[in-house]
Amino acid sequence: MAGPKLLGWHNRTHLLEVGISLATNGARWTGLEPSEYDQGQRDGVHEVLSVSTAGALIRRDVFEELGGFDNNLELFRDDVDFGWRVRTAGHSVVVVTDAVGYHAQAATNERRPIDVKGAFLHRPLLLDRRNAAYVLLANSSLWSLPWLSLQLLSGALVRSIGYLFAKLPGYASDEILAIASLLIHPTELLEARKARKKSRYISSRVVKSFIPSRFTQLRSSISRSFEVLRTKLLPDDPAETSPAQSDLTLNEDEDLLTPISSKPWRLVFTRPLVAMSTVLALITIFWARHRFGVISGGALPESPDHLSELFKTYVASWHNIGMGSGLSTPPWVLILSAASLVTLGNVKLFITLIFIGAPFVLLLTSHRFLKRFTDNQWLSAGASLLYALSPISIAAVNSGRLGLLVFLALLPIFVAELRSWKDIEARTWRSILAYSLFIWLLYAFNPSVLLIVFCAVAFTLYRDFILVNKDYKSPLFIQRLIRRGTLVGLPLLLSAPASFAIFVKPSRLLAEIGLTIPGGGPNFAFLANPGGPGSLPWWCISPIAIVLFVTYFSTTAARKFASLGLIFLLSGTLVSSFVVSDNGSSASTRANAGTFIAIATLLSITSAVVMFDKIRARLEQSHVNYRHISVASVLLISILYSVTSIFWLVTAGADSPVKTSSKEILPAFLAVETDAKTVVLRSYRHNNETTLSYYISRGSAITLGEPDVAPKDLPVITRAIEGLVDNTGVTSSKVFSDYGIKYVFLKNPVSQEVVQTIDGLGGFNRTSATNAGIVWRVLKDTGRLKFVDYSGKEIILQSKGVRTYVPAPGTITLTESFSRPWQIFQDGYRLAKIENANGLPSFEVTTGGHISVIHDGTARRAWISFFIIVFVTTVVLALPSGRRKREIEDAVIA
Repeated sequence: MAGPKLLGWHNRTHLLEVGISLATNGARWTGLEPSEYDQGQRDGVHEVLSVSTAGALIRRDVFEELGGFDNNLELFRDDVDFGWRVRTAGHSVVVVTDAVGYHAQAATNERRPIDVKGAFLHRPLLLDRRNAAYVLLANSSLWSLPWLSLQLLSGALVRSIGYLFAKLPGYASDEILAIASLLIHPTELLEARKARKKSRYISSRVVKSFIPSRFTQLRSSISRSFEVLRTKLLPDDPAETSPAQSDLTLNEDEDLLTPISSKPWRLVFTRPLVAMSTVLALITIFWARHRFGVISGGALPESPDHLSELFKTYVASWHNIGMGSGLSTPPWVLILSAASLVTLGNVKLFITLIFIGAPFVLLLTSHRFLKRFTDNQWLSAGASLLYALSPISIAAVNSGRLGLLVFLALLPIFVAELRSWKDIEARTWRSILAYSLFIWLLYAFNPSVLLIVFCAVAFTLYRDFILVNKDYKSPLFIQRLIRRGTLVGLPLLLSAPASFAIFVKPSRLLAEIGLTIPGGGPNFAFLANPGGPGSLPWWCISPIAIVLFVTYFSTTAARKFASLGLIFLLSGTLVSSFVVSDNGSSASTRANAGTFIAIATLLSITSAVVMFDKIRARLEQSHVNYRHISVASVLLISILYSVTSIFWLVTAGADSPVKTSSKEILPAFLAVETDAKTVVLRSYRHNNETTLSYYISRGSAITLGEPDVAPKDLPVITRAIEGLVDNTGVTSSKVFSDYGIKYVFLKNPVSQEVVQTIDGLGGFNRTSATNAGIVWRVLKDTGRLKFVDYSGKEIILQSKGVRTYVPAPGTITLTESFSRPWQIFQDGYRLAKIENANGLPSFEVTTGGHISVIHDGTARRAWISFFIIVFVTTVVLALPSGRRKREIEDAVIA
């Protein structure tokens, strides 16, 4: 069997087929790139699995020997089936590219109705998929049928889901019906396999080399996906595309005489963006020298080993942190676990790459935004470098503020897409929903984003209300109200129920994800420096605030950005003076106004780019005045900031709170007892007095997502710990025992006053003293499940998983924070539950026997289901609609 090379009917320079095969998931496989241009690269005589019946030559004796084409394949895939049977009969199939055919693929592309007798619903895709599955199942080896069936079914499901996202339900149903139509007629497959066995002289494995492997299919899919992303994110510059030349205009003699121009590779670094990236890379090598490895510190907790642990944290209804917590995990944990697929689920590597590569991402995203305001590439590239090394960016990296880093990276994209804000009714619902998803992504990592969006929406709605003469029934006002309300309401719904906490405690809008560390206060914030651990020192004066004030009195175009920038800078200064409580603690600390300062920073740099664009020509046309002085001042301060900040980064700034660390939080023997609670104490001096900070450990360090669901400190435990300092803690050991706390660990450097107090109080037994600190054991027995019988005898119940044994009737106390979903079952019945005087769940047992202790996650599963429904619905509505093949231009598909 021999076939020609097939080219497009309308675009006759592109290859359609040079032989054809079939993937194991039923997809048509040609091995060609999309719209591959025919330059003779595929020419020759090649062995293939099959060739198209359009223009094929088949030896008559072979055709009659095999019984011709299968009657069950009147259209689509009959060529692949026949070629497969030719191969297994011991004959050859070749493609001869000297023969050329042109194919319109009219039936496949829905240009011609499917008039085949017996074709179900006469739909091209349905018939094509059905026949593909038929060919695979009828010709493959018997042992491979289960695996092939699974691949066909899973492939159909994945493709149908993709079609649903593309709003093509007809194609989605075709995928499922194609497999179903085969399953309900198994006799066709049995008869086909029986018929093929008669003419099969060679094993079906002979065609294995022509069937693309899963690796080849995966590589092709990834390559196409990256190509689509590249064209979307980095479209080709029309100015750099050379016009096509006709062969008639070429002069070969002149071409031979023209010397070949060879540019040295060093000229690559004369490109502005490459030059700035190189400078940033050199700085980063020294700046990040302590972050090459597993990092933590500052606001960044330790990372779990694998994304599965992060995903479990998200779906869990109960979290073993502190005294236990039933709070819902915020959605950024789910987003981070999904994103870590980039590093094959290695969360630690992913977090390290984020903090090392963040400055480069900031450089690229800001450059993509800023180049719209100037034709001077050096100006836009230099401004992008300033954004990547701005005080807020440096502080975010050094202090481990993951949420702020995500916001800084996405902010230029967010602002670039912020169009038609005043006339929002002009935007389609698809764009409104897409923008709402973007706001949700920012809000998930930075709760203050919702506060900013809410204030912007409220202010704009007030202007809309005035515009319609205070007629709230005006159709224009109602349209704008619904669209603007969606921008606030949808992110709240997608983050439910964690987002509902802001209604109970509005100060949560100023909180940050991860561990809370203090900001630097309003003095630093006014200079666009958030302050706090890891931030630039006071003598590195940023030009951000000065540029905002200078450009405010500059051109009208620059003033537009400067006005907004000053509003956010002053708002950030105000916010940084507020005091908020920590995640999982009743202690208060200064709020960090990172999001406000980040917006002010971008707007300041944008206004500077607008002001400096073509500034030389404007200054040359005027006498020396305040404009010359202001420009010189801004340039001087920018140069001074660049020198001082870079010097600090490569020296003291490299020793930031975020670094690689192999220090164990607890001694090894405490870390082994994962069920035991340990109070970790750290003594420090405050106002010339010794005081303690503490947290309750469960044998391991706090990991990503856990600080956001940590329970508040219990006052009774706080008072017991204060008693260890002021020598009033006579009952401290009893309190610790009541709450299941087994050990007390005082970290180095220790205060000898505290050590002597604990040793002298009683109720504690010192078990070890190492370089890490000193450990005491609470003398009174304690554990997770405490049982008291009716005689008052207390027993610590040992459990394996959720099961344990109760020896007699009595009361069971679970030393975890009280939560309604805690349940104990005995013999299929739920035991009565109350909250005891210590705020712990207690259960009454009427008979001895085996019991099961569980935390009912029904409510959590319901909220996850709600999230999936809302998220999938929003994504489907926000995605662009796919086009049916009949709606695509002829030149594109053929």
